[in-house]
Amino acid sequence: MNVSFEKSGAVNGKLTVKLEKTDYAAAVDQSLKNLKKKVNMPGFRPGMVPVGMIKKMYGNEVKAEEINKKLSEAVNNYVQEQKLRLVADPMVSEGQPELDIVNGEDYEFSFDLGLAPEISVELTGKDKIPYYKIEVDEKTVETGVESYRRQTGKYIDAENYEEENDLLRGVLTELDETGKEKEGGLVVEKTSLMPRFFANDRQKAIFKKEAKPGADVVFNPSKAFEGKDVEVASLLKVKKEEVAEHTGDFRFHVDSISRFEMGELNQQLFDFAFGKDVVKSEEEFRARVKEDIEATYVRDSDFKFLLDVREYVFKKAGELEFPKDILKRFLLQNLKDESAKQNIDKTLEDYIKELKWSLMRTQLAEGLNVKVDDESVKATAREMVRIQFAQYGINNIPDNTLEQYAGSMLKDEKQQDNIINRSIDRELTKVLKTTVKLAEKVVSIEDFNKMFQDQNA
Repeated sequence: MNVSFEKSGAVNGKLTVKLEKTDYAAAVDQSLKNLKKKVNMPGFRPGMVPVGMIKKMYGNEVKAEEINKKLSEAVNNYVQEQKLRLVADPMVSEGQPELDIVNGEDYEFSFDLGLAPEISVELTGKDKIPYYKIEVDEKTVETGVESYRRQTGKYIDAENYEEENDLLRGVLTELDETGKEKEGGLVVEKTSLMPRFFANDRQKAIFKKEAKPGADVVFNPSKAFEGKDVEVASLLKVKKEEVAEHTGDFRFHVDSISRFEMGELNQQLFDFAFGKDVVKSEEEFRARVKEDIEATYVRDSDFKFLLDVREYVFKKAGELEFPKDILKRFLLQNLKDESAKQNIDKTLEDYIKELKWSLMRTQLAEGLNVKVDDESVKATAREMVRIQFAQYGINNIPDNTLEQYAGSMLKDEKQQDNIINRSIDRELTKVLKTTVKLAEKVVSIEDFNKMFQDQNA
């Protein structure tokens, strides 16, 4: 076997593998002998089918399989031994002749290799990168407090209607042009209605004036939602296409009015939010809410910081050459999204940008001796679980539950790469924050979010 490599540019090269019969013949013979032990054929005892017959039946298939194995080993071994940094899997060279299994003995294969460009990026204390510290004001804390109060709140029966939090339950009946029940019209039982979500203020005012338990309120759903068919269809329990058939008035008989009452700031709420007796006063509760918001904001600030690091090193590294032709072939061969294939130039541009950052991130991590071990990966998984639960307002997760969910995530192959990458980002961010010079700036959450809105505009 002979393996050779020839560069045809800074980031392109061709790998040639020459296989002779002696390189694969012994493996083919051994595979046929192993197959002989397994083949069952009428007229022969198990394992006693003649090798010649086995070779006649399966010889070409086994030969092709063993050649592919030898070829794959040769390519992988050469890439590893020569420490070639590839940006895509080796691509069979265009024009490569088909494998002649029946008549051929010696073979020559060519592969196009796309190489990573040379990158030299280093960050030190001389590099100044912005870091945005998000201010947690009293308004934000109050919003967090109200969120917990809503979670522990409940609906109570009310004798009158107040627009803000009231829920009306009753029966909707379609009316004709004279104001009487429409013959064959809609009757929707057990309807729930919150007029504060109406788009039309006049329709809201009808309920504010007339709604009370036992009352009949006449309004127009199409006008109330100002022609938004999805909302009207949901209320009337019809298909969106049928809404146009029901644009007249309806009578809503109010069976009951329920008013949402926020949970009280008491020990029961404190225990619900953070665990039994962890917090024992309103002052401690508000401080803990603020602390949790600050922790969330730090994650957001770190995320923005790493994005700024990315743009900074892009500029510092300058233009880099990538094997675009090979990458395009690689994408077209592996993409499942047809729209991505149809817009291959844009897809390629985005792919190269991510590839560029991946290479730079790896070099930064190596240069700063950033290590990601099993414990840091587990810590990332646990944090991801906390964030998921926090989205539903659950913060006091028992340790065993946290470990169980994190363990399940780590067993999921689809999530493993994501968790590992996030672990690398976390550890790299920690080190970078102590390596570069941080240009700290305190901003409001509104101004912070606006940075992303402006970026995506």
